[in-house]
Amino acid sequence: MIKKVTLSKFWRLALGLLLVGVGQRLLLTGVLSPWATDTALSIVLPLMSLAFCAVGLFLVIPIGVWFYKLHRSDKRLPKLILAYLLTAVTVGFLIGGLGQLLYDHTSFSYSNVKTGIWVFSTIIQTDLKVILIYSLVKIDRALPIKEDWRQTTPPLLIATGCTMVALVLSLWLPTVGGVVVSVVDSLILMATLYYFIYRIH
Repeated sequence: MIKKVTLSKFWRLALGLLLVGVGQRLLLTGVLSPWATDTALSIVLPLMSLAFCAVGLFLVIPIGVWFYKLHRSDKRLPKLILAYLLTAVTVGFLIGGLGQLLYDHTSFSYSNVKTGIWVFSTIIQTDLKVILIYSLVKIDRALPIKEDWRQTTPPLLIATGCTMVALVLSLWLPTVGGVVVSVVDSLILMATLYYFIYRIH
């Protein structure tokens, strides 16, 4: 069924994900970064981020609603979404708790612990999104989700590698690195969806 989606739908989804990702990063930069909070950018960046997120959601939400209506009779869909959300939240709490333990009982500085939490959570969240996309395409194809999991290996390896490169760049160039991570994350989602659409039959 996804193969019948027009290119315009795919690129609307791709652009929407990209805008939301960049918008979120611009918001964090405008609110948290010292070089931004001390300048007029503290007002401009949040406004830009809200505009990016609004346009991105405007593009993404209708496609999400379309997909849900198309497959709402499949009982696996709500279970999959719930499992993804619970896993993402649980992983976030576990990594945060581990970071707190390291900060309390080791000589690691707060900055190092915070960076470690961000790196590991970003990588794991990206991998979870790849698995989610794989599962959604399986649902669209009316195939068992657990069938042929080996197809997820190449995208997971590539996604992890690209994310790690983007994170290193972000640490090296903190001014623009965060935006690069968001762009890379969006590109990974687009490439993963495109790969699974034409790989899974």
